[in-house]
Amino acid sequence: MNIEIADKVVIITGAGRGIGRETAELCGAEKAKVVLAARSKSELDEVAEAVRAKGGEALVHACDLTAPAAAVELVKAAVEAFGRVDVLVNNAGTNHIGSLVMTKEEDWRAVYELNVFAVFRLTQAAMKPMIRQKSGRIINVASVSAKVGAPYNTAYASSKGAILGFTRSLAKEVAMLGITANAVCPWFVDTKLVRYGMAKRGQMTGVSAEEFLEKVAQDSPQKRVIDASEVAGMIVYLMSPAARAVNGQSLNVCGGVAMD
Repeated sequence: MNIEIADKVVIITGAGRGIGRETAELCGAEKAKVVLAARSKSELDEVAEAVRAKGGEALVHACDLTAPAAAVELVKAAVEAFGRVDVLVNNAGTNHIGSLVMTKEEDWRAVYELNVFAVFRLTQAAMKPMIRQKSGRIINVASVSAKVGAPYNTAYASSKGAILGFTRSLAKEVAMLGITANAVCPWFVDTKLVRYGMAKRGQMTGVSAEEFLEKVAQDSPQKRVIDASEVAGMIVYLMSPAARAVNGQSLNVCGGVAMD
């Protein structure tokens, strides 16, 4: 299948590593114009080099998406550099591991600020050029934890549940405007964020991070954790013309942990 995203302008948040980096490199291989956003400029510079090496174009935009003005500034930078915005991948996220009883309100607010409010602000900003173009793809990275739950993870799982409701409602709102909105739901991808979470859970249950990760793998029908490149493959498919009819969906990349 031909992905056909050459010259498309793709904004990816959390692009410095993990799912974001893998998605950026796949877009580069398809000759897309990739706008890379994350806090770490040094990480983004490495990804930009990889994107260019694969034949794509890259713009580095280091920013803190929890800052209210960051979303408008990011979209403005993309439009100034490339003239349009074709795809927005809301991938940046954070986590808080802890029992609900011991969790502080500020911990929840920090998770929601990046996982929910930054997604709202950036989607709102990116929709304006998409509406003018009468085309666009909004792809939100959610989580299977929003569907099946996860102990000691109430802030994260509920924030991703909010993203599922946001995605479905937005999909109906923009369907007649040539825009689609979908969510991709991974489950325990082998990334730094997940390994951090495994270490925290391990401390709470008296096992090492590796032991906890192995237990997670054994709980999966496929007996493994997911690779970031597998999630990136689904994200890039949703950018393609072949995915035009896919709208308002939450697509699991989880090895069968959730089947809905």
